[in-house]
Amino acid sequence: MGSSVLKFAVAVLLSLAQLSGLGRGLPQILTPHFKAAGPVRAGKKTEIIVSFSALSDYRIDRLLPISLKLTPAAGVVLPKTEIKASGDDPKSNDGYYIDLPILKIPLTIARAGKYEISGKLTYFFCSEKDGFCSRQILDVKVPITVQ
Repeated sequence: MGSSVLKFAVAVLLSLAQLSGLGRGLPQILTPHFKAAGPVRAGKKTEIIVSFSALSDYRIDRLLPISLKLTPAAGVVLPKTEIKASGDDPKSNDGYYIDLPILKIPLTIARAGKYEISGKLTYFFCSEKDGFCSRQILDVKVPITVQ
């Protein structure tokens, strides 16, 4: 029985080491890229396009949607403070994206200047190499320059 308990304890420790990266934690799997759909003009509706890149050893789950929760900044009108990605990906035949989605943030800003919208990006991913899945929540800042 002592041998079984020892094997179990070693298995648990190895699993925890995989998840924690031996003290390093998980790397940031998904990186958002923010770009205005066109010139951002004061008082005019516009969109900020959010595209993504992901680390190559990981797959992003499309059945549990990527979501972006935004905190309105002073002077910025956000019709929606939560934006969710579509789970549709015609190239995918499983629960993971082949082509990562694009999010669109609709907004209006009354005055010219530089603005920053804070938010939290939430997504789920899997590592085939390490054999685990997890959720990651990133603090993001959406930079905007208004003319």
